[in-house]
Amino acid sequence: MHPVEISLRIPGTSPMPALIRLIQDVEAAGFDGAGILDSQLLCRDTFVTLGQAATQTSRLTLFPAVTNPFSRHVSVLASAIQTVAELAPGRTKVVIGTGYTSASTIGRKPATLAEMRACIDDLRRLLAGEAVDFHGMPGRLAYASGRPVSLLMAASGPKAIELAGEVADGVMLLVGFHRGIVDAALTHLEKGARRSGRRLEDLEIVWAVRASVAATMAEAHRQARPTVVHQGIMRVHARWLEHTRLSIPHFEIPASVYAIYPDLSHAQDWEQAIAATSFVPDEVIAELSDALGLVGTPEHCVRRIVDLTAAGVKSLYVMPLQTFVGPEQEIRTFRDAVFPRLKAAGYR
Repeated sequence: MHPVEISLRIPGTSPMPALIRLIQDVEAAGFDGAGILDSQLLCRDTFVTLGQAATQTSRLTLFPAVTNPFSRHVSVLASAIQTVAELAPGRTKVVIGTGYTSASTIGRKPATLAEMRACIDDLRRLLAGEAVDFHGMPGRLAYASGRPVSLLMAASGPKAIELAGEVADGVMLLVGFHRGIVDAALTHLEKGARRSGRRLEDLEIVWAVRASVAATMAEAHRQARPTVVHQGIMRVHARWLEHTRLSIPHFEIPASVYAIYPDLSHAQDWEQAIAATSFVPDEVIAELSDALGLVGTPEHCVRRIVDLTAAGVKSLYVMPLQTFVGPEQEIRTFRDAVFPRLKAAGYR
């Protein structure tokens, strides 16, 4: 039996004073960490938020989740990371991804895996005080401390997971939350780790999971509709369903789904997004919810967390469904219902 570390996703869509109070509430509720969304047109600046949070908390691990290689030049990214690490020594890490809404909202494509590899390599060197070649100019971070900051890579596809295993200090996996999916993802991660002479035990592995905790299973499933349709029917995550023995029928996606801004799983109007997914039957939503998310009553979600620890899950990044509504409800639910049950079971 092992304690499970649980961090919470914080979208920076609230005004800064409210945002900092919210992060303090996350710490007081008993979470282990807070990940701050990095999407420049949707959220307040991630590193300003992290700097403020560093001075207003004492225990939380703080990290951007997820930043990317293109909205900030790698030298600017290294500078920002080092600055926050000085304010929260020993409790700062970084999660780097391809930049989903950061890219789509400015009309560009996400970063390639080659760009991810280069970014992680250059960041590690800059934070260690080493020189990096910038178009023939060797540049160094003048105030690098040399103390390592963990660089994790967010990954959801097999090739990305293997790259994370090869080059990063760890990985944040957004693939689903099912025993079969966990086993398959870890197989790819181990394959990548072997390329650089490492083992799974050498990596920090965080499981990102979309969460909808409600008083009834029916309401939790209803709220999760936009997310599980986006993940399980429209996007790359659907490929992981083959490891669950589920048989999800093919659906034609109506135009109303593509009209949601900025996209279905980040919708500003969540009820509109729920209505747009009415083409998927309730029973399919229920199956997808259990395969891909942490969806249900507090009792159900605790059972799922406990079950998945047997498959090697030791660290969770809980992602509340909505981006434009703060996670106040999730903070209360985990504080009052989930954490006490996990503690009673010996997992906190």
